[in-house]
Order: sequence, then structure tokens, then C-alpha cells
Amino acid sequence: MLKLFFGEVKFYTFHLMRYVLVLLLATACSPIYVPNTRNVPLFKEGGEFQGTIYGTSAGGEAQMGYAISDHVAVTGNYAFGSQKQTNSGDGQEFTRKNSYAELGLGLYKVKRNSRIELFAGYGMGKGTTHDQYYFFGLNNDVVATGKYNRIFIQPSIGTNNRKFNIAFTPRISLMKFTEFTTDDTNATIAKFSPPDKFQVLIEPSVTGKFHIAGNLHGIFQLGLTVPTNSDEVYYEYMPAQFAIGLQLDTSNRLRTRVYK
Repeated sequence: MLKLFFGEVKFYTFHLMRYVLVLLLATACSPIYVPNTRNVPLFKEGGEFQGTIYGTSAGGEAQMGYAISDHVAVTGNYAFGSQKQTNSGDGQEFTRKNSYAELGLGLYKVKRNSRIELFAGYGMGKGTTHDQYYFFGLNNDVVATGKYNRIFIQPSIGTNNRKFNIAFTPRISLMKFTEFTTDDTNATIAKFSPPDKFQVLIEPSVTGKFHIAGNLHGIFQLGLTVPTNSDEVYYEYMPAQFAIGLQLDTSNRLRTRVYK
């Protein structure tokens, strides 16, 4: 059953990639919320360390993961991005920025043909973009910065092969903006604190890892972001993400783990 499931996942990965690339071109150019790449280590054993560098559709990202034991692990991420843009409405130039950092703690289990993980964690981020926000009292776009907190629960199921592995991760995020600020002199207020309420985001992804040489691996990921209640979303967000990078894995077990 697992082999059939992952075979279908591999088959549809290419078609999903084409869909995501098209979607990226069609989505908002100035999202203030940019989801980070899911940290999916697929650990094999205790003492294993992973360090990953990504180039993403919004900038860059660094990830780390360490398996404290054969079942417990920690992760950490830092994402960043900066891009000069021109607003299509009024021609104003601005710099779209995003940054985000998080820590996670989780459990993992290795089986003969599969690996299962469950991580949970907390992160903080902010984004700067050019958009219209009702609480600034303007009828036109304004350069604004939003800060947010996020709690996430991240289960994953992946393969356990020698050369290539693929994982599906249906991450659930509880995200809340804590403040918006602007230095536009025409704004009625310069700082606004949104209602103290978390929004639920479903953020599934497909991650592929392939062995290059020694302890070096290639890695790519396709991800989506879907709010459970779109009526509560008053900000622009990036609905589809793509990332590709390199990963250094200190584990010497490049083969599938042997079971007695």
C-alpha cells in the first residue's frame, strides 16, 4: 500500500511543479505573509545533524536539524527575502521584505520502507510591502510592515530509500499578526494592533531529496497555503511556494536501515 501511495506521489510531483510555477506567476506580487519552507529532516538515527541552504520563490532560507536520540529531534529555520518592486497602481518604488525564524521539537520513527515524523514549534516573522489596509484610513496603497507570531503542527510521512526520498507534509499553522506600522504621513494612524485572534492555515507540501555525493544531498519542495476562513484574511499572502537547495547530512548511513 505504501509503495503504491508513494509511486503515485512521485508521478504527480512533476505535474504539481508545473502547476505551482504557473500559480506563482499569477499570484500577488507583494505578499506581506510569506510562508517558510517546511523543515522535513526525515532522520534515520540519533546523533544525525542536517544543515540546509535553500533558494526560494521569495528569497533564501537556512535550516538545521539535530536528532537528540533515535526518536526525538529539534529543528530551526531562518527565512529572509528582499526585492525592489514598483507598484503598478501609482508607480511608487518600494522594497518588499520578509523575514521569519522558528524552532521546533518533534518525534520520528524509522521503518523498513517509510519514515514518520511529527514536529511542533513556534516562530516570529515580519513582512514589508505596498498594499491597501483599511485601518490606516487611506483609499490608496501604502508601504506597511506587519509583524506576526505563528504556532505550527507538522506531521510528515516519507519513504526510506537509498538514492531518492519523497515526503508529504500537511502542516497546520496558527498565525496571528500582532501589529502593522507605516511611515506614510497621510495615514490616519501610524500603528495598528489587529484583534487578538489566531487564523488557521493549511500548508501542505511535497519534499524530494536525492543523494549527490558523500554526505551531500539535493532537495526541493513544493508548498501551498490555504486559509480555512478566507473572510478573515485582510492581507496578501503567498499561496504557492517553491524551493530548491543543498543539504549536508552527517549520518553515515546512506543505505536503508537494516532490520532484524
